[in-house]
Amino acid sequence: MPMARLTIDQTFAQHGIRIQKPVQQIEQPKAELNLRQEPAVMEIRQPVAILTINSTRAKEAIGIKTPLPFSDDQAAYGKQQLMEAIAQMSQEGDRLAAIENKANAIASLAFEKGFREPSYFPVTPSHDEGVDVSFETHRPTIHVERRGMRMDPEIKPIVHEYTPAKVEGYMLQWPRVEIDVVGLHVDRRM
Repeated sequence: MPMARLTIDQTFAQHGIRIQKPVQQIEQPKAELNLRQEPAVMEIRQPVAILTINSTRAKEAIGIKTPLPFSDDQAAYGKQQLMEAIAQMSQEGDRLAAIENKANAIASLAFEKGFREPSYFPVTPSHDEGVDVSFETHRPTIHVERRGMRMDPEIKPIVHEYTPAKVEGYMLQWPRVEIDVVGLHVDRRM
């Protein structure tokens, strides 16, 4: 007599995993040094030269010019000399200001002023001219104050961005169990 049998068909579960990798970004912004060069201060003082002309005896000897026209002529000559001196000082100032030439303008000006041939030779008055001339000069004074450099560094913090990883599970295949009965011929006559 045939017996009934059970057949079991089983399907296993299959899991899937989705992984999102972590993301990390690190950035170091550059520091700022903030350098400042303080300009040096240079002070040059040129004492005024003294030119003394005493023409009292010459005027008396010649008898042509009165004091007013003579002083007008001397004022015009002094003005001309002043304009030339201003032009020369302006040119020297331009040379001192042109630091981009990388030349030592102070030393070259001092050399030119110290070792040049004098352009003016006062005439020794003779007994018949009656003009007394004296010229007195003074050395210039130069004062240089160096101020140096200032630095104010600004350090910037690190920029750090981090996104953590994500892990997510899902079912690829669900589990299943099937049970069937085979050969279900039961004799009921018993």
